[in-house]
Amino acid sequence: MKRIISPDQLTFPSEIKAVIFDLDGTLFDSMGVWAQIDIDFLGKRGLTPPPDYMEAITPLGFRATAEYTIRRFRLNETPEALMEEWHQMAVEAYTYHVPLKPQAKPLLERLKAEGYKLGITSASSQELALPCLNRHGITGLFDSIVTAGIHCPGKNDPVVWRISAARLGVTPRECAVLDDVAAALSAAEIAGMFPVGVLDQHSGNHQAVSDAARMLTVLD
Repeated sequence: MKRIISPDQLTFPSEIKAVIFDLDGTLFDSMGVWAQIDIDFLGKRGLTPPPDYMEAITPLGFRATAEYTIRRFRLNETPEALMEEWHQMAVEAYTYHVPLKPQAKPLLERLKAEGYKLGITSASSQELALPCLNRHGITGLFDSIVTAGIHCPGKNDPVVWRISAARLGVTPRECAVLDDVAAALSAAEIAGMFPVGVLDQHSGNHQAVSDAARMLTVLD
């Protein structure tokens, strides 16, 4: 496990001009919400989430998660039906309850003041992300918001990270990425970015995150 650097001491190589953030498990303390949605959703069908389920779906977009869930549990349902059920379960939580990680806003404000462009690349839909960002008063800090899995691939595909860099007007090698999922960090590095792992209590294998990242931080 690499040394964990506090957010106030986090610095990047000199070529970095933009920092891209994941939302769930990175800026949002929301992974427990999704874990409960998974428990409730599968429980209605007489199923229990396997230990590796959350880790498998976290980097995927909404549709890809629905398709994976149908395949994995052999459900006789459509992706659209699953997405709508999950969406309705999540809307209230994101609009009214999901908190930011305690050190997230100070880090964002510091990086913005230092002149970095800030972006979001998230597997959550904008209908969930934007109300939560607005409630916490941080939407205006970001120069770009990319929602993976809607018009873009999931975050385990380097293509989405190249799209994110283009939206910010920089090259991938000028971007750092903060994410709590090893597959997303690996894809970002393949795209040419500088991967920073965020350790989240709900996000699975911390050793895998450490292995995929060049440095580690905690925003809790």
